[in-house]
Amino acid sequence: MITEKIYHGLPVFAQNLVCSFYGMRERKIRLGGDFRDKYEWLLESESASRAHIDAHQDQQIASLIQHAYNTVPYYRRIMDERGLVPSAIESRRDLEKLPILTKEDVIKYKNELRSTSTTSGRVLARKTSGTTGTALGFLTTAEAIAFQWAVWWRHRARFGISPDNLSLNFTGKLVVPPAQSAPPYWRWNWPMREALLTMQHVNREKIADIAQFAGAHPFRFYSGYPSIIHAFAELIDERGLELRHRPSHVFLGAENLQAYQKAMIEKVTGAHVSDQYGFSEGCGNASRCETGPYHEDWEFGVLEVLNPQPADDNGISGRVLATGFSNMAFPFIRYDVGDVAVWESPDYQCSCGRASRVIRSIDGRCEDYVETPEGLRIMRFDYIFKDAAGIREAQVIQSQLGEIVIRYVPRESYSPRDEAAVRNKVRDWISPRLQVRFERVPMIERGANGKFRPVVSEVGKAPPVTLAGRHHENTGK
Repeated sequence: MITEKIYHGLPVFAQNLVCSFYGMRERKIRLGGDFRDKYEWLLESESASRAHIDAHQDQQIASLIQHAYNTVPYYRRIMDERGLVPSAIESRRDLEKLPILTKEDVIKYKNELRSTSTTSGRVLARKTSGTTGTALGFLTTAEAIAFQWAVWWRHRARFGISPDNLSLNFTGKLVVPPAQSAPPYWRWNWPMREALLTMQHVNREKIADIAQFAGAHPFRFYSGYPSIIHAFAELIDERGLELRHRPSHVFLGAENLQAYQKAMIEKVTGAHVSDQYGFSEGCGNASRCETGPYHEDWEFGVLEVLNPQPADDNGISGRVLATGFSNMAFPFIRYDVGDVAVWESPDYQCSCGRASRVIRSIDGRCEDYVETPEGLRIMRFDYIFKDAAGIREAQVIQSQLGEIVIRYVPRESYSPRDEAAVRNKVRDWISPRLQVRFERVPMIERGANGKFRPVVSEVGKAPPVTLAGRHHENTGK
């Protein structure tokens, strides 16, 4: 595999070829196999009744539990310890008989969580850190990835968007060398029909060139982190620039979408803005409909509310547990995602006509941002911890411009290599001019909901207003 150093030394045309080669490989996984069959089935199932939805989910749960008991050592052990047999868990209601699966459980019992029925040639390794900086490795399959992408494209299809449409993807990946000081500040991934624009170059000095490029092509939609696309829109607005061609839609994820971000993106692009809720582990999803709220993607998994509490307007609030139907190589059952959500009441009927369960808001990520010396506002730092397995969890704090403090809780395996890995990621991915200090702590203070803020700004900025929303790491790109 080509290294980052070699890639950054290639001429632009060769970097486009590398991006397109990667895109060809990813397209084969994401949109290959039975993607088309799953996608068409998902489009048809939009009109399913609640009775059909419940029956399907109960059937999938019963089949999943039988598979997990027969082939996954971890689940067989915990069920035997509780005197449970597969026939005792045949519906959504029965899931509460099983314990919660935490991120630490996945890390500790990774080998036990792998199904013995899958061969090494059929599984793919994946890694995600989540907002807390908890490095998490797991396995999945090409079939599971294709199913997840079918769910995501079903969401876009609600607004008339298809995989063949040209798009502009705002990404955190270093597809353009950070030190590049002249355009083009974008690269092309032709198999995926997208241009890639890196967040490191969305700044005041380069926005005119970027806006000219974005407006010169008939991109049907934009996708990416809210903070990056908001920075793009805000800079265009500040400079009084205009996009000659504007997208019809903007699809966001990976961060909570703030009200001020949505307003600015809509103002500059004139597009309809939507987002969905999901995660890299691929064990659940909820997508916004045309009228606004999130609908559980019931075909893909179950989103369960833990310890439900009354919320305003007959809503129900609680932590999100996810049970996925797609990844039989490494099942996630009652997985604690780490977010808090507000569900509508069970008898709520959405005006869009869909009978699937409705989530009013995802309240897990109300984040501050860090401002870099280049003027970029960064809300997501999870990717800088992916190679730091010795860090259990971390919090990024900015008390003054030009510097951040990373408060971290170490694991027993912690070594100076973990700190070096994080420092290098900040330099390469965030800013070479941002100073980093580390502070080792026994624990990070939690809020009333049991979570901590992964990013804290103490530079005199008021907390942003939350709309809600989270999605798979890096919005699936």
